[in-house]
Amino acid sequence: MATIKESVDLFEDEIIAREYHAVDRQYFPLLSSRAEGRIAITNRRVIGRSEVKVLGGKRVEFNAVPLDKVQGTCLAVGHYTSVRLLIVGIIVAVSGVSLLPFARWPGAIMLIAGLLAIVFAFRREVQIGIRAAGIVQGGFISKAESKGYLLLRFAGFAAFRVHGPDVDAVMRALDAVILAVQQRGAEIIKDLKCPNPGCSYMTMIDDQPPKHCPECGKAWRSK
Repeated sequence: MATIKESVDLFEDEIIAREYHAVDRQYFPLLSSRAEGRIAITNRRVIGRSEVKVLGGKRVEFNAVPLDKVQGTCLAVGHYTSVRLLIVGIIVAVSGVSLLPFARWPGAIMLIAGLLAIVFAFRREVQIGIRAAGIVQGGFISKAESKGYLLLRFAGFAAFRVHGPDVDAVMRALDAVILAVQQRGAEIIKDLKCPNPGCSYMTMIDDQPPKHCPECGKAWRSK
């Protein structure tokens, strides 16, 4: 999956302070292949972009929230159980077993469908949301709410890898990074840029600056 910088048109004065590779996992075989998601904090927005390759094509989801509207984050990683899907799966599976002596193929199909529903009921989940105020939705201005505006969300079998390379960093520091850019955006962006005005290289907000720029070789400013 391309980075957000490569796949999203940024504003002329918009600079990415931090980008996280938050979701990188296999999805359900045959029906879909790989799900990936990235989240970026810029000096103007918080951007979420995710894509999953499914049977017959690819699904891409993009969401963005203005940085000055962000009031907090909503993060969740772990096991999730769909009670409704579990109950339906049990009912269908039991019905299939009861039907087997009288109609083998319909009973077998119902049994398999019920077992699949039971498996799907137990899953792991990554959810990254942003609480924001003053966002226009359906013609109405929403007030600040505890419910997050969804940026990235993927759920699937517990047996599959859910965590992306940066998910631990997201859980530890996403809120702090957003707050830091909100409060000291211009100062932080200046520190992230290479000291050479003609060079476009930038480091990330929570990375240790290199001694020398890896692109132009200029000595990095000392803090």
